[in-house]
Amino acid sequence: MYTYFENEGNCQALRTLQHQPWYPRSMKLTLNKQSALAVIRYLRSDKSRWRTLDRRTDVEEPDPYPKKRWSKLRLAEIENEMGIPIHLTKKPLDIAVPRASSRIRTQGVTCTVYTEEIPEHSFIKVNRNLSVSGPELLFAELAESMHPIEHLMLGHELCGSFSRDPENPYNGTITYRVKPLTSVSKIARFLDSAKRIRRIDAARATLKLLNDNAWSPTESLITALFRLPIDDLGYDLGPLILNERIDFEHELPGAKDSRVPDIIFANTPVGVNYDGLVHLDLRSIAQAGIELGMHPEQNRAQVVLNQSIGSVRAKAVDDIRRNRELAVDGLRVFPVIKEDLYTYRGLDQVVEQLIALIEQSTHRDMAHQKRILRSRDLSQARHRMMLSFLPGKHDRNVQVGRFIGGLKAYEGPQEVHECWIEL
Repeated sequence: MYTYFENEGNCQALRTLQHQPWYPRSMKLTLNKQSALAVIRYLRSDKSRWRTLDRRTDVEEPDPYPKKRWSKLRLAEIENEMGIPIHLTKKPLDIAVPRASSRIRTQGVTCTVYTEEIPEHSFIKVNRNLSVSGPELLFAELAESMHPIEHLMLGHELCGSFSRDPENPYNGTITYRVKPLTSVSKIARFLDSAKRIRRIDAARATLKLLNDNAWSPTESLITALFRLPIDDLGYDLGPLILNERIDFEHELPGAKDSRVPDIIFANTPVGVNYDGLVHLDLRSIAQAGIELGMHPEQNRAQVVLNQSIGSVRAKAVDDIRRNRELAVDGLRVFPVIKEDLYTYRGLDQVVEQLIALIEQSTHRDMAHQKRILRSRDLSQARHRMMLSFLPGKHDRNVQVGRFIGGLKAYEGPQEVHECWIEL
């Protein structure tokens, strides 16, 4: 417990705080929803800031100090004062307040009132000026505005070891090997305790499909498509296990003791690995070759080219050996490549092969999933949606198809927008 005096003009106010450090009076704001998501992504992008994400607090009373009231001009100053170098005020600012009378009635602001309907310590204390929604609350909040695939991929990010760029999540820098912010079980406990959060039923529906331990955005997209029901443009392939280490029963000369397949279909010997560009990095060889061509007299350029060729070859060889070692242990793991995702019906073909293998190995009837693969309308809508979540110069304002009986497609009102705010 801390007791301190705070000078306000000629007055001295005695305050008592429990379980939180003393901060001198300053501007205070609590961000939620999409604004909070941008801040959390910024914090996760650098290991030196990770400890900040462990500091929990409650929603705070907004304070425009040293001004007496909030204004559009005062809000325009917050990016400098909060110490977060991202452009929060380019989009509507999402703010959480503890009571209705605390709402900020200024253009460019949306306010959510949180009184007693959420568990204690649902927010993160970023610094003395700023708090944001914690990951469990953020997952619940964004169920209202996100399409199911967006929301499921957000869950993968919060429960996984990657984080998107705060301002350019599609084409910006991805941070890998970060500490997960939460887990499926923690979100479940939060949703059980929360009251009166809008569309909490949608959050619970997504939670049933969510997995811990996703390692990359592309892996997240593939996982979401495999898991989602057909009416949400998924393949409905059943429960999955992500990045679980497989310890081999057989000791083979030269083989590793274990491997980590990206995705395993639960209760089957079938899985998937996404072999992205890093698995066959021909660009690095081309760049090294160009450098050698420009400077043939430099020994260093030849060394770099040889190293690039050796690195690419070593990765390709390791991938082949990985698949062989998993096969010996009874697992059939399919490689999925970039071209399967960017090419129309490319992933459909992979899924058709996976379904055949799952049926062979488990005697599971997947006639419904196979029938859906023959729908051109579904495939076109799914491909457009996939592109909107992949890197590249794609249209990010794609209408997401909705379906009747899993076959007839029509365009729904939901849209995926290009901005720093959404997945």
